[in-house]
Amino acid sequence: MATKPLAAILPQNKQTQNPTIIEQEKQIEEVLSYPILLSDMVDEAVKEAESFKFECLEVSKKVGNLCQMLRAAVRLSTSTTASISFYDCPLRRIAAEVSKNLEKLLALLNKCKRRSVLYLHH
Repeated sequence: MATKPLAAILPQNKQTQNPTIIEQEKQIEEVLSYPILLSDMVDEAVKEAESFKFECLEVSKKVGNLCQMLRAAVRLSTSTTASISFYDCPLRRIAAEVSKNLEKLLALLNKCKRRSVLYLHH
């Protein structure tokens, strides 16, 4: 992610303050939209899983709870007013970590979709 120069982040006067706040809100919405999209993809992958269905359903429940929390964070970040300061740096870090783990989870779920469990008969 490219960083902005300090002059672009700190408003020079009151007229430029509102567009900067709106721009920051869009950025955090975009940051949080990716893990939300990934969680929706996880739900679809769980429905298509052919092996380890019980485990996949358990993971799906946890991802569903996580998605609800992410959506609540989006609502919280977009409902802040000028009087309430919202520090979004920790939220960006959490979103990055969640995205990384959901990507790994999708790879595992795709393996459950493609492979079937072999049973050895004695």
